[in-house]
Amino acid sequence: MKAEEIIPTLRAMVAFELKRTHGLKNAETARLLSITPQAVTQYVKGARAVGKHPLASNERVKQVVKEYAAKIAIRRRPVQETELLDLAYEVLMLAETPRQRAEDVEEQARTQALRILRSRLAAEQEAAELFLSEAIKAKDEVVRLLFRQVASDSIRHADIMQAVISVVEKGLGEGPLPDPERLKQLQQHEEKSHIQNLEDVKKMVHNNLVKILLDSVEADEAKHDMIIEKLISLNTASGASAS
Repeated sequence: MKAEEIIPTLRAMVAFELKRTHGLKNAETARLLSITPQAVTQYVKGARAVGKHPLASNERVKQVVKEYAAKIAIRRRPVQETELLDLAYEVLMLAETPRQRAEDVEEQARTQALRILRSRLAAEQEAAELFLSEAIKAKDEVVRLLFRQVASDSIRHADIMQAVISVVEKGLGEGPLPDPERLKQLQQHEEKSHIQNLEDVKKMVHNNLVKILLDSVEADEAKHDMIIEKLISLNTASGASAS
């Protein structure tokens, strides 16, 4: 339930209180709530929102509305829409059950996560275009390759962001993990690829751009190790919880 959706109900409840408890005339009540005298009559009779909404029967909500109506009756200044919106937020908090409040917090976190992910997606797509453009303009072959590598990574990152956005939007849980034995085989294969130490190569060459390129390969290898190790760890944890 959104705060904007309950403002008509709150306005009706306040109108009812101003009339019944404080004895205000229809015209004055209408002025304070920025509605017509005819609307006040309908609200008081309960033909619209009053009595037709779950909030109207909530004792804590009714008490807050009574206190709010008393303030309006004393100050005699027309209520701003932002004030009613603040009242709506307060009322929603009072009316929610602990479970609903937990769900709201979870939904807010999900919304925030999606906002960050979409912003990151746009940034990665922009970076991919930028570095592809720089790669085309680069005169040095190695620089061109470095820029293409960054562009390729940005494209892959954008794909990852899109996949994560889909998972978060759908609220999907974890799928089946790869076979533990197969993961160990893959890990052994990765270890074999590290036998040839690129640090030795970097000592033999004097081209700093080439050294950066080799550094990027080692960074990728470290990332591969991290991915496989975490998958193995998840498998281990999953097996322990299952037993």
